Amino acid sequence: MGELLAAREPRSARAATSSARGSATLVEIAWIAVLPCAAIAILAGLVLGPPLGGLLFPPGPASEFWPGALRRPEPTEHARYVIALLGPLLLCAVVALAVRRRLALPSRVARAAIAAEALTVAFVAFMFVAQRTITYRSGIFLLYPPRMYFTWPTVAAAALVAAACAAALRRPALVDRMRSLAAETTALRRVALGLAALFVGGWLSTAFNTDATLGLAAPAVQGNIPLWFDEAFSILNGIAPLAGFHAQYAQLWAYLPAGAMALFGASFGVYASVMLAITALVMLSVYATLRRVTHGSLAALLLFAPFVATSFFLTQGTLANRYTPANLFTTFPLRYGGPYLLAWLACRQLAGRRPRRAWLLLFAATLVLINNPDFGLPAYAATCGALLWTSARPLSVRAAEIARAAVAGGVAALAVVSALTLAVAGRLPHFGWLLEFPRIYAINGFGMAPMPTLGVHLVVYLTLVAALVVATVRATRGRRDVLTGMLCWSGVFGLGAGAYFAGRSHPFVLIDIFSAWAFALALLVVATVEAIVARPSRRPAPAEIAVLFGFGLAVCSLAQTPAPWTQIARLERTTAVPRFEPRASERFLARSANPGERVAILGRLGHRAAYDVGVVDVSPYADLESMVVRRQWRTAIGGFVADDVTKVFLQNSENVGAQRAMLEAAGYAQVQHDPASGLALFVRRAG
Repeated sequence: MGELLAAREPRSARAATSSARGSATLVEIAWIAVLPCAAIAILAGLVLGPPLGGLLFPPGPASEFWPGALRRPEPTEHARYVIALLGPLLLCAVVALAVRRRLALPSRVARAAIAAEALTVAFVAFMFVAQRTITYRSGIFLLYPPRMYFTWPTVAAAALVAAACAAALRRPALVDRMRSLAAETTALRRVALGLAALFVGGWLSTAFNTDATLGLAAPAVQGNIPLWFDEAFSILNGIAPLAGFHAQYAQLWAYLPAGAMALFGASFGVYASVMLAITALVMLSVYATLRRVTHGSLAALLLFAPFVATSFFLTQGTLANRYTPANLFTTFPLRYGGPYLLAWLACRQLAGRRPRRAWLLLFAATLVLINNPDFGLPAYAATCGALLWTSARPLSVRAAEIARAAVAGGVAALAVVSALTLAVAGRLPHFGWLLEFPRIYAINGFGMAPMPTLGVHLVVYLTLVAALVVATVRATRGRRDVLTGMLCWSGVFGLGAGAYFAGRSHPFVLIDIFSAWAFALALLVVATVEAIVARPSRRPAPAEIAVLFGFGLAVCSLAQTPAPWTQIARLERTTAVPRFEPRASERFLARSANPGERVAILGRLGHRAAYDVGVVDVSPYADLESMVVRRQWRTAIGGFVADDVTKVFLQNSENVGAQRAMLEAAGYAQVQHDPASGLALFVRRAG
């Protein structure tokens, strides 16, 4: 892990490899500060967690939810995670303060640094043992079995990879030979890019489906398709996200598949093709980032392949018919797509390429934030952090420049989104809606699950902390290069995105964070190799071995690489009736509504059914599962009355009695019921 991980090296050797005065002392101080900062963060979490949670995350009344809702507010856990995020910042502040005050310590403190490093590595090792007995469970989601992510054979193989890498790096002749083979040429650059594209395409083939194949896909794949599939159909119905439609996952990405479906047909195959094309471009942008960091296509490819395999880690199912973050489009590209493209743009700017103006970069960052605040806000903060960490100007001056750029970029982004929704839906966006679902889930506790005390998630956390601290050490020693900026970016983004697992600590959700973990690991490997090769003895420190071990785990994920013929065979199997083509609903709509009529469909895939039939669905939500609190129903029904919508189609649900009563109170009466689709037609009485 770069200079930070070289703390075990004798003082004379470290001094010989650095030109910065007192840099060896800085490394020792960083390691010594690890345990006190961790102790402060843990103590603060234990003491301040409950009162701070009640102050910052007070849940709403339980009566707002429908009976039987999976609700578990976690204000204390949320507050403790916020405090846990302050621990790395405290450690970074100690490092910066040591440089500013020219702090010097006696040479005997090296023993304390070695002890801190050894304890940290031992803790990481223990976390892999802990997953054997403290397994990841879904908490309130009892249908899912406990999950262990890395088996003992995987751990053993990862250890062998780490040992092989460490042994290779200790042989100067072999390192020189590898450098010669990896020398950048135009031919190598083209071949490596082609291999990267083919590799990504192979993995994404596991995520492609059509309406006819979805019925045979892994059951978990089918779980929440209606929630995000209908986001694109809402645009086709003329009610854009933030302007009439409350999108649950992404506010902007849905425009691309909606446009394609308008041109090439409104099918799931077209939708999936566009989403996978976006994901492919996003992943290739990560490859471009790694190539710029490593200054070589071959090195980037060697890091990129394990990154892809870990990002699309098998969640459930078989290798032939799997459920992974690749076919959970809410993860790729809806959550990760914007942040990784933003990382690529930030990397280009740090390298002196376009966009050269900070406001343009933060314009893109604001769009990413608007699209999905869960991952967009951490990506925005990570971009600002990368700009700060790599600037040689005084902190206050650079912070003021970034603030001005943020205002300019933010205003431009808000104007663009406003113009877009005005053109599509004829109304300006309600940016307050961005917080609707975070408030329902994170604050009010819908669908939350408790986080285990120990386990692999702490290894992920420590990896992201390491990326941020290594970036700080490099920056304070004057190494404000692209690698420093991207280490900072990966650490801040990963720690922020980790709140997704901290809230809903479902065993599947941790896999969704693996991509951020793998990105930070890839960058730490670059810093580790750089440090070991620059050291006269080339003896890796324990923490450097830990980084290589993490890389070994990512390499082991390559065993999940799909075989092309299995995906061809999977797509040849179809169902007679398409799984997510609501034909029964469409037949009932065609009989009950006139072409072009504005109706409200409160049911599954209502926006698709309306578009296929030729009516306009003005329902502000994609599905009944999105409307989990009574306030959403009151808002929706109030909108129907205000817009003079006379026909409302309501699908059967466990709360249909209370929902019917709300419709009747607003003046709607049931006139028909269709057993085939489960839809009931309510008509509003005149006057």
